[in-house]
Amino acid sequence: MPATAAPAPTWTFRSSADPVLTAQPNRVATALTAHADQKARERLLLYSLVFAAAPARVLEIGVRWGGAARIIHAALSDLGQGRYVGIDPQPAVEFDWDSTIGDRSTLIVGSSPDALNACKDAVGGLFDFVFIDGDHSEPGAWNDLRGVREITSPGAAVLLHDCYHPPVARAIRRAISELGYIDCGVLAATRNDGVHVESGRTVTYGGVAMLRVP
Repeated sequence: MPATAAPAPTWTFRSSADPVLTAQPNRVATALTAHADQKARERLLLYSLVFAAAPARVLEIGVRWGGAARIIHAALSDLGQGRYVGIDPQPAVEFDWDSTIGDRSTLIVGSSPDALNACKDAVGGLFDFVFIDGDHSEPGAWNDLRGVREITSPGAAVLLHDCYHPPVARAIRRAISELGYIDCGVLAATRNDGVHVESGRTVTYGGVAMLRVP
């Protein structure tokens, strides 16, 4: 009699019930309604990256109206984990911070890089996700990147808004060369060649670049 082939082995996968893994983006609309000086594509990117990376500690340099803070808070709240710290020397937050996002967010009135250690102390450890949208001069962006290098964990993601602005672009190139940041490229190709109204000259802003801490 011919030999009977052995039945094929079964292979069944049961997905993890980890609540972070099964989290849903219920607050993603905040990315479109929060008042932030970013284009819609940039705001959606910020929410999506925080939601996808599920960082434990997030730092933002340059809070201004607080729109990006609300977007980051929305992503962390959907995940059900994570802490956020925002730093700005003169924040102009347009909502009541404590009642709106104070459950997992801290605002520090101070300057980068001088007060970055206070930011780290506020969350009790190194940051694994950073969003820089502060001083757009070359020295300002360089000092932010230099200071962030000391308070981030290996592999941390560092996003920079307005990466097409020439002074910021120069600071990014210098940080890659001198501080060892890993260049992950431009994630939001939202180059904005606008006009400086008073002089009529073209000024370029926009775009989100990503670096990694080695």
